[in-house]
Amino acid sequence: MKIFLINPAFFDHSEFRNRFEDYTKWIRGGNLYVAPFEPPLGLAYLTAAAKQHGHDVELLDMQGLMMDSEALEQRLHNEQPDFVGITAMTPTYPEAIRVAELARKILPQAHIALGGVHPTLDPEGVLAHPAVDFVMRGEGEEAIVALLDVLTGGHEKTAGTLAEVPGLCYRTDQGLHISERAPLIRDLNAIPPADYNAFPVERYIEHNGLLRSVRGISMIVSRGCPYSCSFCAVQQTMGHKWRFRSALGVVEQIEKLRDEHGIQGVWFKDSIFNLKKDWTREFCRLMIERKVGVEWQALTRINLLDDAELAMMKEAGLTQIDLGIESGSPNTLKRLNKKITVDEIRAGVALAKKHVRVFGFFMIGVPGETEDDVQQTFELAKSIEQDRWSWSIYSPLPGSPLYDDLIAEGLIQPYALNHTEVHFTKAYEGICSIPPERLQALYAEINDHFSGRLTA
Repeated sequence: MKIFLINPAFFDHSEFRNRFEDYTKWIRGGNLYVAPFEPPLGLAYLTAAAKQHGHDVELLDMQGLMMDSEALEQRLHNEQPDFVGITAMTPTYPEAIRVAELARKILPQAHIALGGVHPTLDPEGVLAHPAVDFVMRGEGEEAIVALLDVLTGGHEKTAGTLAEVPGLCYRTDQGLHISERAPLIRDLNAIPPADYNAFPVERYIEHNGLLRSVRGISMIVSRGCPYSCSFCAVQQTMGHKWRFRSALGVVEQIEKLRDEHGIQGVWFKDSIFNLKKDWTREFCRLMIERKVGVEWQALTRINLLDDAELAMMKEAGLTQIDLGIESGSPNTLKRLNKKITVDEIRAGVALAKKHVRVFGFFMIGVPGETEDDVQQTFELAKSIEQDRWSWSIYSPLPGSPLYDDLIAEGLIQPYALNHTEVHFTKAYEGICSIPPERLQALYAEINDHFSGRLTA
């Protein structure tokens, strides 16, 4: 059975190119949202797992290949896959459905499945589309192997039934079979590392080089988050418990990427990188002892910054620490459940800046915010020493506590938002007290200010 795993793009080729050209200064300043371009690491993990079990899998990265619908249609016609799996976040959900409908038109007998964050949270809504046969909820490495075993009649063992596939949802003669999410994978070392050769890795390396002047690529080496920021939905798909690959396995993969693709930098996109001090210490020791020679940056929380640990991380190659600051308004920090204060933010940034570059994430338009709250965030960001800044406009994410609050308050309807606008750069009516047009103007003013600081 021939298997396609498809990564839909946030934007088609022409729109991505236009957005990149229109917002070049913002992007170089650090804005990660106006033209998102990140490798499909989730699908790369699934690809590696399916290949390990002998399945014929191809990852079709529409984003990385800048592939439009016409090119996708031609590939589907030419190669006639038997199974099409499509990943979908909330921002890419409309495009994922469009890809499913195109696949159904060309491949009437193929099995078509959707997985990822959005299908995990709304399987009924996804299965309302006739083009979709299956929804896979939760972490998919073990589930996709089980499903492919069933569909192929078994591989290396007797296949079970669809009902036995963890996290699998589908239609039956009696209605919808909605499964609980697949169990979290406790030991990430039990699954193979992401297959970077499955997608056009050089495209992403080139893009990183353009933005950061170094050949680099992203990695995700842990899952889960014990914190409960109200705007985030990561716990719905990856749970509260922080799970991680072995430090040695991570270092060996960095060395492999260095040797095979000539990378000079790695950007860890994990929700929190240094949650376990013993793991961080072991990772740094290996990076130093093995003389890996690859620089890296990582994301953490203000309250997890430690002077001695930062010094050790810098010796091991850390050049930039990314901090989820989000706001300079005490009211907004409370609404976001950040559990940090403005004074702690100031002290944490100053501590980090002693050692490495600092990248700050900020958000405006949070429910309940006034223009004064936005101004407090703007002033805080101007007053603390940072090297790059990424600004977003709050978008209600299904699965997050704040999304549920907005539904309870009657400000939004479940899954009724225009998902094509969930790119964290567009303002919604009625979410905060600032009119959308004014919020967009403030967003432009802030981004222009900080991108201008880089060239001043």
